[in-house]
Amino acid sequence: MDNDKYVALNFFSHKLKVKIIGGGKGAFIKAKTFCTNGCAVEILSKNFSEDILNLKNYNIRYIKGEYYKNFIIDAHIVLIAIDDKKLRESIVGDCENLNKIFIDCTEFKNGMAVIPSQRNLKNLSFSVSTKVGVPKISKLLGDKMENSLKEYDKFTFYVSRLRENAKKEKLKKEIVDFICTEDFKFFYEKGKDRKVFSMFFDECITQNIYDIK
Repeated sequence: MDNDKYVALNFFSHKLKVKIIGGGKGAFIKAKTFCTNGCAVEILSKNFSEDILNLKNYNIRYIKGEYYKNFIIDAHIVLIAIDDKKLRESIVGDCENLNKIFIDCTEFKNGMAVIPSQRNLKNLSFSVSTKVGVPKISKLLGDKMENSLKEYDKFTFYVSRLRENAKKEKLKKEIVDFICTEDFKFFYEKGKDRKVFSMFFDECITQNIYDIK
C-alpha cells in the first residue's frame, strides 16, 4: 500500500468549523490560512502569541485554558499545534475516536491531512502539496501555477455559461467535450469560437448554446 498518496477535497469555507489547540507560531500560520479563507476558527491555549491575537477581526474565538475533549466535539477539522508529545498523543486518540479530520503541526505524517498551498482566482481554485514536508516548495509551485492558470480564468467562466445551456441538449456530452479544449480556447481568444462551433453543430443548437447574457 502506498501510504504517501493524497486525496484532494475542497470545502465550502463558510461552512467549516476549525478547532486549534495551541497558541504559538505553528498555530498562527494555520489559523491565518483558515481565517483569511472564511472559516470559523476557535483556538484553545494557555497563552496566545501577539500574531494570533491580531487575527481578532476575522471569524475567530479565543479560549484560554487547558485542552478538554469536548472542545473538539463539533469540529470538522482539528489542528494540534503544541510541543507536549504526551498531550498530542492524547488529542490524536480523541480525534480518531470521534472520526475527526486532524492535522499534527509538529509531525505532519502523524495526522490525517496536510494544508496545501492554495490560490484562488475569480473562477478557479487550486492547490499543491509536497509529499516530503517542504511548504516553501509548495508556495513556489503555487506561484508558478497561478501565473500559468490566469489565462484560463475568463475562459473557464465563458465555458461554464455555454455548458449550462448544453444541459438542455441531447448532444450535451459532445458539446461539452468540444468546448473544453485548447483548440476551442484558441478560437475563443480570436473571437471566432461561435463560427467554429457552428461548423460542427447545426444552427438551432448553436443559437441555443450561445443564448448567453
